[in-house]
Amino acid sequence: MLVCDQVIAEQGTGKKSLIGIFDNLHAAGFPTETRLAVYVKLADAQGQYKFRIRLVGLKNETPIADLNADVTIADPTSPTELAINMIGIILPEPGKYEFQLYGNDTYLHRITLNAIQGGFPWPQ
Repeated sequence: MLVCDQVIAEQGTGKKSLIGIFDNLHAAGFPTETRLAVYVKLADAQGQYKFRIRLVGLKNETPIADLNADVTIADPTSPTELAINMIGIILPEPGKYEFQLYGNDTYLHRITLNAIQGGFPWPQ
């Protein structure tokens, strides 16, 4: 599971390009509105799944976003990809946030994101 700026699916082949993979999100001030994407590659799954990705603030488990996707996986030997582009996500304050992945209400995985005020790693 990775966080990036955007996931692009190539027309025809369906190949995914992950643009701007990151762990730290720098903002001039908070709250801040951002655009980001989550990419998930799943293995050894078969059947009907209700996937859910929650974005929460780790300080007090404050829900920020809750996204759902119904997916049918036919071949357990072939990996399945979930790519979710999110626009208009508002992070209320600096700190740690977590993307939590659930499949059929079972917790599967998580990844953290650090929201940092200022301190841009490159010239603006």
